[in-house]
Amino acid sequence: MIAYKGQHTIHKMGGQIYWESDSGAIEGVDNGFALFSSKNLLGENQKTRFSIRFGLNGTQEYQIKDRVLQVNQQQFLVMNAGTEYNVKAQNGEDTTMLAFCFNEDFVSDFVSSHSSSDEDLIDRNGIYDLIETSPEFPLHTLLVDEEVKPVIRDIIHAKLYLSADEVDNYSIFNRILEMVFADCSAQLHNLENQKIVKQSTKVELYKRLSIARDYIQAHYCEEINLNELSRVACLSPYHFHRAFKRTFGITPKKYVTALRIERAKWLLKNRDSNVQSVCNEIGFKDVSSFTRLFSSYTKATPSAYRNQLSSVYAISA
Repeated sequence: MIAYKGQHTIHKMGGQIYWESDSGAIEGVDNGFALFSSKNLLGENQKTRFSIRFGLNGTQEYQIKDRVLQVNQQQFLVMNAGTEYNVKAQNGEDTTMLAFCFNEDFVSDFVSSHSSSDEDLIDRNGIYDLIETSPEFPLHTLLVDEEVKPVIRDIIHAKLYLSADEVDNYSIFNRILEMVFADCSAQLHNLENQKIVKQSTKVELYKRLSIARDYIQAHYCEEINLNELSRVACLSPYHFHRAFKRTFGITPKKYVTALRIERAKWLLKNRDSNVQSVCNEIGFKDVSSFTRLFSSYTKATPSAYRNQLSSVYAISA
């Protein structure tokens, strides 16, 4: 059973995802996972235990306090135990979610074991706060990079196509945590070329840049400028621009443009809106500028791109 509103198709589910408790305590709940698709996804006044959420199709928008965080194919979210949130599908679009919810003792045992080993998997100077054996992750999304993608793919394959006798759930939940902590360490490596000596400074800078990146994700169809983004990151405009490019490999302006173009491609594929309407919806004021930028990214004008899609569908049909 999914505790969200909407029409859900459960592809695979196991263990315990949600809990019921009059006292509100989140204790003694087994590890659980769910792979499901939703129409009109909506969850209000939700509370989670330690969980990790991936988006396989569409975009989930999480409202946590005063922040909006998007989970899709490009980024995932680690949610700390006790986090209260609302979630919905962006623009009411269909979504597919892969969620892992963890037993608190399982996480503590994992952290304790890896903290006392010779591995560098868990570093007390990581982007998370480590209080004894309870990790507290910052309120921002993490990127789905080339190290993360195969882990997600392998787990989906195991859950969908292998029998229960062939799948070791304990190992799968271990692997998910290993992937997350390893990814956190890898993110900080992007700051090595910024000549920052203190590890704590690197962590703080990465958190601020990630907050700004999430802000862009939530507002890229609106007018946002460098001054606004640097304010969100609590950095000077010059420092923010330079650090963002060095960390994420792209300037803030080009990141906004890339998101807009991807959204335009989706609209051209899935909606009957004309080019002018698409241009306005993604935040461009001038259709000529939009067309030139779209062509530079896709090697086709918006109209030609839509016609190409129509031709492909006609041939496949």
